[in-house]
Amino acid sequence: MYRRLARRWPAGELGERYHAAYARGASDLPSGEPPPDRPVTLLATAVPRLITLAVAANVLHVLPAAAERAPLADDLRSTLDLTAAGSLHRCHLALKADGNARDYQAEDWLPLVYDQATQALLDASPTAHPPSLVEHAQEAGRSAALAIGSFDRDAPTVPEAISDCLYHLLVVCVFADTAADR
Repeated sequence: MYRRLARRWPAGELGERYHAAYARGASDLPSGEPPPDRPVTLLATAVPRLITLAVAANVLHVLPAAAERAPLADDLRSTLDLTAAGSLHRCHLALKADGNARDYQAEDWLPLVYDQATQALLDASPTAHPPSLVEHAQEAGRSAALAIGSFDRDAPTVPEAISDCLYHLLVVCVFADTAADR
């Protein structure tokens, strides 16, 4: 799996995967209800999903190789996909809402997200400590917490913190997509 990830990803391909994850993640919001309009609320609602994401990534990595095709592994990969896409959707909406409040466009931050994800995927390794998938799942939660703290301080670093979270989530989404393609 990691060998398939460890390559130079063109920004266009990552953009397609980002937007596909964003679209999948929309189903994570309550149906018939508009999403919250406050960026900090959107980020806060992503936190439980990010915890689930980190747990699923850790458990997936400790499964023995023989269990890789077992139903549990499929459930964990599905959890990775659903929680990463739902979190990416919520964080992107938070970036848009913050952009509306601070007069910037969320889309202006996406090239940075793609650049960071490209490098992270190129460096992906199952032997890193922690393994790359686990690290990015954990760092997505950490970045969301930092973004919430930035909102609390009304810091100008909010878009950077959300972008960091988005790049980690994109890496996990690409991993989940690649695992589903097997």
